[in-house]
Amino acid sequence: MKITNVEIYKLELPTDQWMLVEVETDEGISGWGEVTGSCDDQGLAGILREAGERLVGLNPLHIQEREQEFCRWTYPVLRTIRTYATALSGLDQALWDVTAKHYGVPLYKLYGGDGKTEIPLYANLNKALRKERSPKALAENGALAVKAGFQMVKCTPFDEINPTNVDNDSEKAWERLEALISAVPIGRIAIDCHQRFERHTLARMVEEMTGRFGNPYWIEDPVAVLDYETMHFMNQKYPAVRWAAGEDALDMKQILTTMCSGCYEVLMPDIKYIGGPSAVKGLIPAAEGYGCKVTLHNPNGIIATAHSAHASALCKSTIPMEYPFAAVADRELLATPHEVVRDGFYILNGEPGIGVAISDEAMREYGFRYQNGHFEKLKA
Repeated sequence: MKITNVEIYKLELPTDQWMLVEVETDEGISGWGEVTGSCDDQGLAGILREAGERLVGLNPLHIQEREQEFCRWTYPVLRTIRTYATALSGLDQALWDVTAKHYGVPLYKLYGGDGKTEIPLYANLNKALRKERSPKALAENGALAVKAGFQMVKCTPFDEINPTNVDNDSEKAWERLEALISAVPIGRIAIDCHQRFERHTLARMVEEMTGRFGNPYWIEDPVAVLDYETMHFMNQKYPAVRWAAGEDALDMKQILTTMCSGCYEVLMPDIKYIGGPSAVKGLIPAAEGYGCKVTLHNPNGIIATAHSAHASALCKSTIPMEYPFAAVADRELLATPHEVVRDGFYILNGEPGIGVAISDEAMREYGFRYQNGHFEKLKA
């Protein structure tokens, strides 16, 4: 088997944008990876185009060999630049998809996760509410998630908090959270802070939140991830609070440093940034052996969600995986076969590889292909 082409696509959906890479082979098998969130789509596409040209004619099944050239030491260091890390992670996803399809097995079985047919999910409420941040909208979306079978949700209530301000007013955050609690118990709500706090503001926030509402399911990314001094203090002061972090890690060293800090019980690597399945399938047993729980960060499109679900089959923990609830209307219809999320679970459909691809209809309606240095609309 030989690689014949690498294509880069952008899907401009009405309420979201997904960046994708496809590896094509001479056996007619294609593999998909998602590269959304690189912070530089044009630079990302250029990296993937150059990498693709170097991969043509090589065997996609030799994943380590294919990627070794791109992971060699360089100065300045490229591997920990987000755009470069996203590109390599996307290629890794696509090569694993090709490999599993070649052997005719679902990807999770190739990893050793056979026996699982569904992956528990929690509902990310933020993606669907980026333009409507009212307490009422948050509560309504939370109620819809519960009705759809999700046992846990995640919200981002602290829009007004800025770490550069000495004093922050959290009242609007409490209004949002109080509204959401009317639909979902606080113990089933994860709070994502997007690193908006410093030690004194974080301590005040946690004191007030736990006093008003009780302990949430977890508090995610409360401070800059390397601020371990603050997190050691917070762990000692609030031992009943579960802390989560890791979504921005761009390689194994970064996520393992966070793990070994002892500050975070829950690690949240993103398969799009950390190195793809090659990194995640090794990280999960290592982190669980160390005493941490792993749940993949996944506010993502159909392709990264599928890859994350297959990798999550390796998790022993029952902590659910992130899913962008209601972020794209009729999202499941954009895939072939359709993405199946039922009663708060991602259903592994038993098809080879990741089991889904973007449908031809969705590509024609929303797709752009990168060629001649820019993205051109696909012909209907």
